[in-house]
Amino acid sequence: MLFITLESKLLPVSPGKRPFFTRYSTSLWIRFLRVNLVSNKKLQDSLEELGLTSPQFYVLATLGYAGGLPFGEIGEKMMVTVSNLTGIVDRLEEKGLVARERDSDDRRVVRVKLTERGAKLYKSTIPLFEKCISQFFSPLSKTQQKELAALLRKLAHVSWAH
Repeated sequence: MLFITLESKLLPVSPGKRPFFTRYSTSLWIRFLRVNLVSNKKLQDSLEELGLTSPQFYVLATLGYAGGLPFGEIGEKMMVTVSNLTGIVDRLEEKGLVARERDSDDRRVVRVKLTERGAKLYKSTIPLFEKCISQFFSPLSKTQQKELAALLRKLAHVSWAH
């Protein structure tokens, strides 16, 4: 049985009746979350064939696009902490896809860069990634995709401003 909280009381909800939300924005957020989860799952399934997790791919893609970067910058771009990033980079290093090196000007700074093998995998993975993403958005016309992009930019801009 499902329970909902109403003014600090747990009320039973019968299995046939789902709780409703009083604000449309809550339902919209849940739809957004579901779309995010589904799209990430599809991408994960594709990346598993290459022996990569989504976070590992994002590190490869970040480094492939931007070149060697300090840990902190990778973390900022991926919106993860350095401690979370350490494990991801450790596993990529074990696979021979990235290498760490100390910055020549500041030995405290550790840069991460793609190895030759990592660069090859990055270049071969981008078409797979783009195909997966293209398939995901294929139900939307190009016009709808552009409208969605504009709306998401607006939400991101407003979210960062607050």
